[in-house]
Amino acid sequence: MSFINQMAVKVLVNSIGQHIVADTKQVENKESKEIVGYWLKDPRIGSYSRDEGGNINVSFAPFCIMSDENEFSYRANDVVAILEPRQDVIDSYNKLTAPPTTEITEVTTDEAEPATTEVG
Repeated sequence: MSFINQMAVKVLVNSIGQHIVADTKQVENKESKEIVGYWLKDPRIGSYSRDEGGNINVSFAPFCIMSDENEFSYRANDVVAILEPRQDVIDSYNKLTAPPTTEITEVTTDEAEPATTEVG
Protein backbone atom coordinates (compact mmCIF):
# COMPACT_ATOMS: atom_id res chain seq x y z
CA MET A 1 0.00 0.00 0.00
CA SER A 2 1.40 3.38 -0.96
CA PHE A 3 0.86 6.51 1.06
CA ILE A 4 0.41 10.02 -0.18
CA ASN A 5 3.00 12.12 1.67
CA GLN A 6 3.23 14.96 -0.82
CA MET A 7 0.57 16.54 -2.98
CA ALA A 8 -0.23 14.35 -5.97
CA VAL A 9 -3.12 14.25 -8.43
CA LYS A 10 -5.41 11.36 -7.46
CA VAL A 11 -8.93 10.15 -8.19
CA LEU A 12 -10.93 9.71 -4.99
CA VAL A 13 -14.17 7.75 -5.26
CA ASN A 14 -16.50 8.80 -2.46
CA SER A 15 -19.31 6.88 -0.78
CA ILE A 16 -21.95 8.33 -3.14
CA GLY A 17 -19.98 7.34 -6.25
CA GLN A 18 -18.51 10.69 -7.25
CA HIS A 19 -15.06 10.69 -8.82
CA ILE A 20 -13.10 13.58 -7.32
CA VAL A 21 -9.91 14.54 -9.14
CA ALA A 22 -7.67 16.69 -6.95
CA ASP A 23 -4.16 17.46 -5.88
CA THR A 24 -4.28 15.30 -2.74
CA LYS A 25 -2.34 14.77 0.48
CA GLN A 26 -3.10 12.52 3.47
CA VAL A 27 -4.10 13.99 6.82
CA GLU A 28 -2.98 11.80 9.74
CA ASN A 29 -3.65 11.79 13.46
CA LYS A 30 -0.22 12.66 14.91
CA GLU A 31 -0.56 10.29 17.85
CA SER A 32 -2.06 7.20 16.25
CA LYS A 33 -0.77 7.77 12.67
CA GLU A 34 -4.31 6.88 11.53
CA ILE A 35 -5.41 8.49 8.28
CA VAL A 36 -8.31 10.76 9.22
CA GLY A 37 -8.75 12.62 5.96
CA TYR A 38 -7.28 14.06 2.82
CA TRP A 39 -6.28 17.61 1.99
CA LEU A 40 -7.69 18.46 -1.44
CA LYS A 41 -6.46 21.30 -3.62
CA ASP A 42 -8.42 22.36 -6.71
CA PRO A 43 -10.90 19.45 -6.51
CA ARG A 44 -13.07 18.73 -9.52
CA ILE A 45 -15.86 16.22 -10.02
CA GLY A 46 -14.91 14.09 -12.99
CA SER A 47 -17.55 12.62 -15.22
CA TYR A 48 -17.23 10.65 -18.40
CA SER A 49 -19.21 9.41 -21.34
CA ARG A 50 -18.52 7.16 -24.29
CA ASP A 51 -19.30 8.36 -27.81
CA GLU A 52 -20.58 6.19 -30.67
CA GLY A 53 -17.01 5.42 -31.71
CA GLY A 54 -16.17 4.03 -28.29
CA ASN A 55 -14.01 7.00 -27.30
CA ILE A 56 -14.21 8.15 -23.70
CA ASN A 57 -14.83 11.84 -23.08
CA VAL A 58 -13.90 13.19 -19.65
CA SER A 59 -15.23 16.46 -18.27
CA PHE A 60 -14.67 18.31 -15.00
CA ALA A 61 -17.02 20.37 -12.86
CA PRO A 62 -16.31 22.35 -9.69
CA PHE A 63 -16.59 20.24 -6.53
CA CYS A 64 -18.86 22.73 -4.77
CA ILE A 65 -20.28 25.61 -6.80
CA MET A 66 -21.57 27.25 -3.62
CA SER A 67 -18.07 28.09 -2.33
CA ASP A 68 -15.00 29.78 -3.75
CA GLU A 69 -12.65 27.74 -1.54
CA ASN A 70 -10.22 25.68 -3.55
CA GLU A 71 -8.45 23.86 -0.68
CA PHE A 72 -10.02 21.93 2.20
CA SER A 73 -9.98 18.66 4.10
CA TYR A 74 -12.16 15.68 3.20
CA ARG A 75 -12.98 12.93 5.74
CA ALA A 76 -11.29 9.59 5.15
CA ASN A 77 -14.52 7.76 6.11
CA ASP A 78 -16.19 9.17 2.99
CA VAL A 79 -13.52 7.81 0.63
CA VAL A 80 -14.16 4.36 -0.84
CA ALA A 81 -11.13 4.19 -3.15
CA ILE A 82 -8.09 6.21 -4.20
CA LEU A 83 -6.87 5.61 -7.73
CA GLU A 84 -4.01 6.71 -9.92
CA PRO A 85 -5.51 8.76 -12.76
CA ARG A 86 -4.68 8.04 -16.39
CA GLN A 87 -2.09 10.39 -17.89
CA ASP A 88 -4.64 12.06 -20.17
CA VAL A 89 -6.81 12.80 -17.12
CA ILE A 90 -3.82 14.32 -15.29
CA ASP A 91 -2.97 16.42 -18.34
CA SER A 92 -6.55 17.69 -18.68
CA TYR A 93 -6.80 18.40 -14.95
CA ASN A 94 -3.47 20.26 -14.89
CA LYS A 95 -4.46 22.31 -17.94
CA LEU A 96 -7.70 23.26 -16.18
CA THR A 97 -6.18 24.13 -12.79
CA ALA A 98 -2.77 25.56 -13.79
CA PRO A 99 -2.47 29.33 -13.81
CA PRO A 100 -2.74 30.75 -17.32
CA THR A 101 0.40 31.79 -19.13
CA THR A 102 0.64 35.55 -19.42
CA GLU A 103 2.45 37.69 -21.92
CA ILE A 104 4.58 40.66 -20.92
CA THR A 105 5.20 43.36 -23.48
CA GLU A 106 8.47 45.25 -23.20
CA VAL A 107 8.67 48.67 -24.79
CA THR A 108 12.05 50.11 -25.61
CA THR A 109 12.86 53.80 -25.59
CA ASP A 110 13.78 53.92 -29.28
CA GLU A 111 10.17 53.35 -30.45
CA ALA A 112 11.06 49.95 -31.88
CA GLU A 113 8.47 47.22 -32.22
CA PRO A 114 7.53 45.90 -28.76
CA ALA A 115 9.06 42.57 -27.83
CA THR A 116 6.72 39.92 -26.46
CA THR A 117 7.98 37.41 -23.95
CA GLU A 118 5.97 34.42 -22.79
CA VAL A 119 6.19 33.79 -19.05
CA GLY A 120 5.23 30.44 -17.71
